[in-house]
Amino acid sequence: MPITPILRPTRRRTLVAGGVAALLLTAMAADRVAAHQAEHRTARAFRSATGTAELPDVDVRGFPVLPQLARGTIDTVDVSAHDIPADSVNRPLPITRLDVRLRGLSAPEDGGEATSRTARATAFLSYGDLSRSLGFPITQGREPGSVQADLELPFGGAPLTLVATPKPGPGNSITFADAHLVGGDHPAAADALLERAFRDAIPLKNVPGDLHLRGLDVTSTGLSAGFTGQDVTFRRA
Repeated sequence: MPITPILRPTRRRTLVAGGVAALLLTAMAADRVAAHQAEHRTARAFRSATGTAELPDVDVRGFPVLPQLARGTIDTVDVSAHDIPADSVNRPLPITRLDVRLRGLSAPEDGGEATSRTARATAFLSYGDLSRSLGFPITQGREPGSVQADLELPFGGAPLTLVATPKPGPGNSITFADAHLVGGDHPAAADALLERAFRDAIPLKNVPGDLHLRGLDVTSTGLSAGFTGQDVTFRRA
């Protein structure tokens, strides 16, 4: 008659604990794979909407992810994209970096549309790109919240400093308020130059239309633009 081995309680607990640990590791690995796939699909949808050359960095926040995907909505997703090109011929102002926090993101199909219940974003616009768009060099102004341009009038004219305050404009554009010349008396040509320099708004292209420009901060290296939006959809550009 065969003898059935008797497992000691300690060994039995060890086997049970090992089995539970293996199941947990398998579940965690499956969840991580699902998160990676969701990140890749979101990155493709975002690139399609903004025209970036490279896929943005995407981080699905929170654990576990599989239950979120099962209900079709991801709680929180962070997206960081670089070098978003503009498509305006007259005022080409690309976005150097765009950081977006999405809440309530519908699980996107691969490369398709993705919709977020709410979104907050910060875009960085370098002075180099801003200068190329305006046609003259722009730096942080000496006056709070301002930018300035140090120019010279043609034919040996005296140096001029043009100062203006960037403000959010309609249609996700940048306008310039309180434009003025710094210094003493200036010829009429200087007034004409000032009027032309800050007359037109600069549109920010390839920002999803459901994101709305709320504020602009002037920093030492460029402008920081804040956006918010509800029911933000990333569509193919």
